[in-house]
Amino acid sequence: MKTQKRNAGCVMSNANKKTRVTHYALLLTLVVFCIGILTACARTVTPLINYGEQMSVEVTLAGTLEADANRYFLVLSANSNFQIPYFPTPDLNTPEFIEPGMIPMQGSAIDYYTKYFSTWAGYVVLDRKQFFSVRGPFSYGQAASREVLSNLGAPDAKIKFTFRLNRIFDIIPDTIYFDFVTVPWPDGAVKIPEDHINSTDAYISKVTGSIKAVDDLVEPGILPALNIVNCRVVIQ
Repeated sequence: MKTQKRNAGCVMSNANKKTRVTHYALLLTLVVFCIGILTACARTVTPLINYGEQMSVEVTLAGTLEADANRYFLVLSANSNFQIPYFPTPDLNTPEFIEPGMIPMQGSAIDYYTKYFSTWAGYVVLDRKQFFSVRGPFSYGQAASREVLSNLGAPDAKIKFTFRLNRIFDIIPDTIYFDFVTVPWPDGAVKIPEDHINSTDAYISKVTGSIKAVDDLVEPGILPALNIVNCRVVIQ
């Protein structure tokens, strides 16, 4: 009888041991699984967003540019509602496209600042053989300061230049709005703009690698040297 009780006790003891071993194994598996999850989470890194410091610009015209007879402007702004002096159909009341600091031959100088120049962050202009950057803000009675950006190469149908965005912006905005304008520049006569990027899509993110290409219709009646076909900008 005592022998039977001892055997029964051994069986129960062995069963308890197996149960405990099973519990330990399950617990160990759970711990290893949790460690694996935590390790995987620790290795997950939020990707960094790189912001560009330069803008590269390429404008295609319908014909070879003529930098001695015309000026070519890239106007930049952080404001989606920025304005340029441009009317689709020139008439006696069409505003000139002049630079800040110049006296218009048509209209009031202060009106140019109120309506146009105050909405610009700055601009790049091709004047004869050189590109210049001009930084705002622009205020009536204060001269704008040009800085030499680069020299024009052999003239063809493409206008290409690159500049650092801090030449124009104190703080580079998340979205940069732009327009490109061609203007005949006769000595002693009004400067009426001929063409610009006629699009609501002329803006680009400051994220490195951003690209924006904007097509413009080739318009009859505009000289090829002033007729914009395409503008492509890249943030680097």
